[in-house]
Amino acid sequence: MVVVLYNMTYLESSTIKSLNELLASEIFSEIKNILIFDNSEQATEPRGLDERFSYYHSFQNVGLAQAYNYALSQCSAETKWLVTLDQDTVLTHHYLKELIRTAAKAASSVVALAPVVTDNTQQISPVRSDTLRPLHSTLPQENQTYSQNIMVINSATALRISFLQKIGGYNLDFPLDYLDHWLSWKIFIEHKQIHILKTALQHQLSVLNYADQMSIFRYQSILQAEKCYYYLYETKLFTQYRRQLFLRGCKQCLTGNFTYSKETFKFFISGGNNGNKSTKAGE
Repeated sequence: MVVVLYNMTYLESSTIKSLNELLASEIFSEIKNILIFDNSEQATEPRGLDERFSYYHSFQNVGLAQAYNYALSQCSAETKWLVTLDQDTVLTHHYLKELIRTAAKAASSVVALAPVVTDNTQQISPVRSDTLRPLHSTLPQENQTYSQNIMVINSATALRISFLQKIGGYNLDFPLDYLDHWLSWKIFIEHKQIHILKTALQHQLSVLNYADQMSIFRYQSILQAEKCYYYLYETKLFTQYRRQLFLRGCKQCLTGNFTYSKETFKFFISGGNNGNKSTKAGE
């Protein structure tokens, strides 16, 4: 397992707190190691956690892809699955039990196991990936195995390590945003499957309310990653993406989010990076 932190200590992370409490209540011997990868500017060495926790502090914020790849490189030859976790997901006993049970008997074609994830009452994972309005479409269901057209978020998803190694790990074109979109797309391109667990977890997704919870810098990063994904990977939706980007800018303007509207229209006109046509996220 790997938990990635940013501007939050282990004491503030609902993921680490809930996981540590679960490990104290039951052994869960199948869980061998939990890496805390800290992207925060200030290191905070954990104390009082289960002995299976280890800590690594990055001297710069490298995002998720590099953190996950580091965790992948630290896995032993005996480890079959890597569980990726954000800092603000509340884990449950039912989730761990079902995950362990399902991983032990999963078909070789299944390379990802993911719970249903909600933000309050809104299901945010899994969602459809063949539309630009996934929260307004019929949502994928629990306890199903999918071979196409869904996306699962990174947090609480277990990935088969042999598959990650085969594809060269996580794509550094997506250091943070749209990494989950790319990975779900890659799974299906490689003719593999994603299984959705019965368990539902709670997770706070900041991008649902960007005007209140997101900086302009983060929004610019999302714009770059979004274009990279639809221009280089999910290309059949690129034309719809361009139309949706224009409509988003109009809506932002009409609702008074003028700063975000300005960034959206600037990006729409220039193609990204203030006129630079590069599609690489983070460039």
